[in-house]
Amino acid sequence: MAHTLNRRAVAGAGLFGLAACARIEPAHAAPADAIGVASAPNPHVFPLLLAIARDPQLPVRLIPIAESRNADALLQSGEAAAMLAMMTGAVPDLALHSLHFWRGFIQVAGESVRSFADLRGQRVIVSGPVGNGRGGGGDIIFQAAVRRAGLDPATDLSVEYMPVSEGGAQVAAGTAAAITIPSPGSTGLVARAEMARRPLMAAMARMRGVEVGPSVPLAAHIDMQRIFTGFDTFPDGQLPLGGFAVTQRAYANAEIRAKFERVVNAYKDAAALLMREPDAHADQVSSLFAHYYAALGAGGPPGMLLSRSIENGDLVYRGDIEVAAVRGDLGAWLAELNGQAPDHAFFAPG
Repeated sequence: MAHTLNRRAVAGAGLFGLAACARIEPAHAAPADAIGVASAPNPHVFPLLLAIARDPQLPVRLIPIAESRNADALLQSGEAAAMLAMMTGAVPDLALHSLHFWRGFIQVAGESVRSFADLRGQRVIVSGPVGNGRGGGGDIIFQAAVRRAGLDPATDLSVEYMPVSEGGAQVAAGTAAAITIPSPGSTGLVARAEMARRPLMAAMARMRGVEVGPSVPLAAHIDMQRIFTGFDTFPDGQLPLGGFAVTQRAYANAEIRAKFERVVNAYKDAAALLMREPDAHADQVSSLFAHYYAALGAGGPPGMLLSRSIENGDLVYRGDIEVAAVRGDLGAWLAELNGQAPDHAFFAPG
């Protein structure tokens, strides 16, 4: 099966604006017969972490990777049967199974910035959760959003790439005008800016182990989800930013397929639970994120920040929309991002 489209993950950089001294709990050992699922340190991994915490016998082994393209070799070798992302690169038999993560990308900038037009000629940062983010999901969405706004990202903006910790610090310091960052990172940067101007709030945050440095006034007025209009089957203000993809080889194996379906259903249940009760589960998710991703150098959100981002509506998960129901718009949206729609096989596992 020939695939001409580079199906690189579009779920973007993960990070999270405020650093915390999170308690790191060891995860339960995966069952011996678990299937491997690769995921970069992006927000779509949070429900999977909660699902693992809720069911130690869930047949999944989370394989942390720095960037989604690192999943290619794992999928080709069979070490991973699936990945959490929208697309991947050079794996010829990968198919999208389900969509679950529908909101999160925000442009954080100075309070007076209301659109990309306000950033014309200014220095803008695109970041990755660990690396510099060039060519990653956040970059792909940023480039397409800027074009939607009638600008040329190569000539109308001064775009620079760097790890999210460095990029966030430069925006907070006012040396860069804006940064593309998913929630809860966007929520965290704005919250940090608010606290930096309120000594009592900053002191309380430090008591909780959250370091708050100086920051220029920041806001999250540019909502990427609102820029991509015209896709009538997408929920209002949401985009298909992530989901499970599985290799056809793995899905053809009845035993592996049954385990995979169990993992997907557990993810859906955990996502719904996290949306209903963020305060009750955010600390546990944050702790497990640190357990799996600290070694990669990916900063994770304090539980209170993850909870706040969900309560504010900055981060939304939902698993009630089938791929078939949005198939036409999904193909058109991916074509806009990548310049070419995926082939039919990408939308038909099994």
